[in-house]
Amino acid sequence: MTKPGSPAQYTPVSEPDRPPGSGLEIFHAVYEREFDYVWRNLGRMGVPHGEIADAVHEVFIVLHRRWNDLDHGRSLRPWLFGVARRVASDLRAKRREQPTDVEPPAVEDPRIAERDLLWRALAMLDEDRRTVIILHDLEGHTGAEIAAQLDMSVNTVHSRLRLARADLLAAVRKLRGAR
Repeated sequence: MTKPGSPAQYTPVSEPDRPPGSGLEIFHAVYEREFDYVWRNLGRMGVPHGEIADAVHEVFIVLHRRWNDLDHGRSLRPWLFGVARRVASDLRAKRREQPTDVEPPAVEDPRIAERDLLWRALAMLDEDRRTVIILHDLEGHTGAEIAAQLDMSVNTVHSRLRLARADLLAAVRKLRGAR
């Protein structure tokens, strides 16, 4: 808070800090276009709601750092998914070091409650199975696309998908029984 009569702490910015043509326009467009995709997938990968914003930020920091190394003729989504997967994995590892028994807050909207249940169930899956089920059942990729992205055979993808679905069903049943 500023004292009466003193100058404002922050002055309005009338000009951007980078001139047009600095090359960041494309990055900003990618950020706007892919923000929700990264947010959704981090939640699906088990990142707690309170940490998703920071995790999304971390993904886009990595994108910004690696911007000039990327092939901009190809889709960024597989690459962003891989970075999000590593960020989520790092956060899960940190949480394992600091165990907590905090129950998620109750949610009024049944759609949000169902989404939260799904995200908590997905967080209970093995990382390899969780990745395959997210890419196939939630993002709509084919087995062949997933195999190429994760560098594995199509048969391995389908095997993990079958096992992931069984594990997910068991996790949902367990969580519903725990309420």
